[in-house]
Amino acid sequence: MFTIYSADVTGNPGNCSYPHKHVILDADSMKAAISHDYVCAEYRNNYRNGDNFIGSDCLPVDCDNDHTEDPAGWKTPEDVMEAFPGVTFAIHYSRYNMREKNGKPARPKFHVLFPIEYVTDAALYSDMKKLVNSIFPYFDTKALDAARFFFGTSAADVALYPGRMNLTEFLEEDAFDDDMPDGQYDGNTVIPEGSRNATMSRFAGRVIKKYGDTEEAYQAFLDEAAKCVPPLEASELSTIWHSAQRFFARIRQQDGYVPPEVYNDPASYKPEDFSDVGQAEVLSKYFSKELRYSPATHFIRYSDHYWQESEPGAQAVAHELTRRQMKEAGRDLLAALEKLKNCGAQTILDSTSKSKAEQLMNDEQLKAYQAFLAAQAYRAFVIKRRDSKYVTATLKESHPMLEISPRDLDADCFALNTPDATFDLRQGMAGAREHSAEDFITKITSVTPGSKGQQIWKDCLDGLEVQRR
Repeated sequence: MFTIYSADVTGNPGNCSYPHKHVILDADSMKAAISHDYVCAEYRNNYRNGDNFIGSDCLPVDCDNDHTEDPAGWKTPEDVMEAFPGVTFAIHYSRYNMREKNGKPARPKFHVLFPIEYVTDAALYSDMKKLVNSIFPYFDTKALDAARFFFGTSAADVALYPGRMNLTEFLEEDAFDDDMPDGQYDGNTVIPEGSRNATMSRFAGRVIKKYGDTEEAYQAFLDEAAKCVPPLEASELSTIWHSAQRFFARIRQQDGYVPPEVYNDPASYKPEDFSDVGQAEVLSKYFSKELRYSPATHFIRYSDHYWQESEPGAQAVAHELTRRQMKEAGRDLLAALEKLKNCGAQTILDSTSKSKAEQLMNDEQLKAYQAFLAAQAYRAFVIKRRDSKYVTATLKESHPMLEISPRDLDADCFALNTPDATFDLRQGMAGAREHSAEDFITKITSVTPGSKGQQIWKDCLDGLEVQRR
């Protein structure tokens, strides 16, 4: 599930050494790991410090229920589960759970550990915590940095809450308000108190992913906020929006990020036929601006502003296609399952054989069942396409679809490709333009033209002119 690192001591806030790695797979392994003070990230030399952050696959937050003195308002792990539907997490109650502390009455106190995709950026890690806190504003705001530690707890009360996705997938998923009170967003839903922060945080993430960090996205966010009853304070909305901005600005830098232009493409990655050729056709349709083939160079891939010969690069593109197909197939299967349950077809399937069930189904149920079988077949096809031999077959069949003539490579002799821009040498510095894959340039300079050292060069030319005279 996730990894944490423990110390040799318990209850020592001055300790910064956490040398013991624990992979948490079940309640027993978690109990053993948290019996000493612990952190949820790996640090250089095992020394806890924000600058030493290496990475983490677990995001911890702390709920002390200090937000109210009314026991009716105290939060439980079940409230966390409601705010993050479908998300896997683990909890353990802290050493002061249901004990008086600092003169305040006893109350539930617990830590929540969310499995996440591995993160190596400390700022992104911290921003994820802030985004989570905006969704569930009952977590401790003092525990949102990348170097937070937690006190160990002997004989801890531990519970695991398995879900269908990790926290990263939840923050990025398209169905931003599934399972929210009042059902799915339909353009007219009133967002009631108690779910306002969660709904608006997820909506902010969705519109930024869909439209980018633009005025259009922000206006959509404000329009949605108008449905909150009672309205959220402007300061709360600002916090939610800025958290989403920071989080998705950093998400864009991660491998596997899907840009808005791809996100908004309604087309499917599903081939017209489940064959090598069908898969190659999808690959060439979506990746021809990134991958090409010629007999002279074999595969070339556009990366770092120029085309490079790269067999591993071609494999990476084929892998990325299957990754997107896996996500699409999983989404289709979940949707088909939901329709199967809602129309009653699942009940029929559970009570009789498949062949007899088809005879008992009405038209709507039969249609839902056929869609489910199709979704199953697509997912099975995608899993098979991830095998090495099928990756090779896809790339082989893509040759004629991606073929480019060697004459088209570096065809413009006046185009100089540099790290910052491509220059038309006939226009000098004024001829700078953005990099483009369609230039089909296979070379790049080490530096970009600039004015640094210009005077030295001119003085040198002047000196040569004097000597010539």
